[in-house]
Amino acid sequence: MSPGAAVASSADERFDAVFAIHLPARPYPGLRPFEQHEWPIFFGRERMTDEIVDRLLGHRLLVVHGDSGCGKSSLVRAGVLPRLEQESARGGVRWRTCTTLPRAAPLWNLARALAALDATREGEGGGEGGDEGLEARTIAFRRTLNFGREAPAALAELLGCGPRNQVCILVDQFEELFEHARRHGPEEAALLAACLVGLLDAPPAGLYAVLTMRSEFLGACSRYEGFAEAVNRAQYLLPRMEHDDLMRAIREPAVLYDGEVTRELAERLIVDGGGGQDQLPLIQHGLMLLHDEGARAPGQAVVGPTPGAPAWRLGVEHYRAENGLAGLLSAHADAVQARAERQCFGGEATRVVEDLFRALTDINAEGQAIRRPCALERLVAVTGATESALRCVVDAFRADGVSFLKPYGHEPLRADELIDISHEALIRCWRRIAEAREGWLAREFRNGLVWRALLVQADSFERDPGNVLGATTTDERERWLRRRNPAWAERYGGGWERVQRLIAASVEARALRTAEREVAEKQRQEARRLRRRSRALAVGLSVLAFTSALGGLAWQQSRIAEDARRVAEGERELA
Repeated sequence: MSPGAAVASSADERFDAVFAIHLPARPYPGLRPFEQHEWPIFFGRERMTDEIVDRLLGHRLLVVHGDSGCGKSSLVRAGVLPRLEQESARGGVRWRTCTTLPRAAPLWNLARALAALDATREGEGGGEGGDEGLEARTIAFRRTLNFGREAPAALAELLGCGPRNQVCILVDQFEELFEHARRHGPEEAALLAACLVGLLDAPPAGLYAVLTMRSEFLGACSRYEGFAEAVNRAQYLLPRMEHDDLMRAIREPAVLYDGEVTRELAERLIVDGGGGQDQLPLIQHGLMLLHDEGARAPGQAVVGPTPGAPAWRLGVEHYRAENGLAGLLSAHADAVQARAERQCFGGEATRVVEDLFRALTDINAEGQAIRRPCALERLVAVTGATESALRCVVDAFRADGVSFLKPYGHEPLRADELIDISHEALIRCWRRIAEAREGWLAREFRNGLVWRALLVQADSFERDPGNVLGATTTDERERWLRRRNPAWAERYGGGWERVQRLIAASVEARALRTAEREVAEKQRQEARRLRRRSRALAVGLSVLAFTSALGGLAWQQSRIAEDARRVAEGERELA
């Protein structure tokens, strides 16, 4: 085959791949967001997809924002990115798309995504391949991102962008950038913000970017020069889905799998979803469970249309959730926890699952429950579990058909891989986490307050060694610290050794006070014994004196009687 024919064949295969329909394993993904390859089952947001694509093509940069759980990530991943690839392919324009999240290294993560995307470009020069080539490209993109507002033009050149070779970058969960800036300094955030401003002000041919962000972080954009103005020019507030859109999102995917969700069940799910920020993920999760329990039962078809009636049907009779969709989610999480404890610990009592989710959740300054991603190795240290046991637990919660944790699936996890809760609806709806007084989140918050109070007491102790804890408080804190460790303490300011010195001094002071009390008690007992002896001696002397007095009186009476008798006898003799 000639080189020209090979290139044409490759282009044809790529064109066919854009439009190829490969149905996912199930029609409903559950709690997690839709992925790009799941576009065939993504229904109900076609109008919003059209609006976003139109604005993106006009501005080159678009910030899609809304409440947590409103479907931003799913819309862009399964709606916008596939639409770009498919519609433009008909006109001979090639679109390449990539997705990144800021996480703990915003610029490096973006550079890796761009390098992996660049590896798919036809006719790239240099001939470098494999891991070494990918690493070299990553370093090149990372250096380019240091150019600030001039970075977009350099990125477009590296990517080979042009009128017929377009690239769209999705920076998902962009609000993580502000948390990274708070923890590690504003340098990377400022560079990325400057790059995005440059993309909007002087867009190079063929380069586009979409950001998804929670609306409450819009104010944080003003921390970086020109970025607030850029967001004002290129933002899209995600509207709520209309009733008909929700009905399509619920009912249409089933048709592709030769099934049916009745209108009555769809109406019931919409009502039980409550219309709040968790409505969409709760509905998707409930449908996944109903489909798995009913349509995927032995003997029932799952995939592939058949003539005639649907192979499976879900109606209100299959929906037996007494506490609604939130209760269904909570019960499912309870079942996964029980299964994980049986598989990973042989049914023994353990608090590893609790400690895991306490480490993965937090409360922000506004009092809202939020996710708190952690590396696997960090979670091992915080929970005190063995790595194999914790991997077993995490795998149970990220398995297909559960997807409460991500990364999803069964691929082995790296020690430094970030573990995250798939959706904050789990934090708000799982009773064990969300219960107001004794839920895991509330208890972890109180524990954080206790630790910070101990740090304050440690400061006082370091200034004056006499400032130790009281005996009762020392007893309580000793017991409390048995379930803590230095890795856990780092979350709340560290200072493990300082607190240990405070506790050790408090224990010593408690022992000294106890010894002093024992000596004082012995002295009191001795004093009481002496007082008792003194009282007994005094009583004895009193009794002796009284007895002596009675004896003297009796003797005196007998003498008087004897004298009287003698006188009487004398008188009788005289007479």
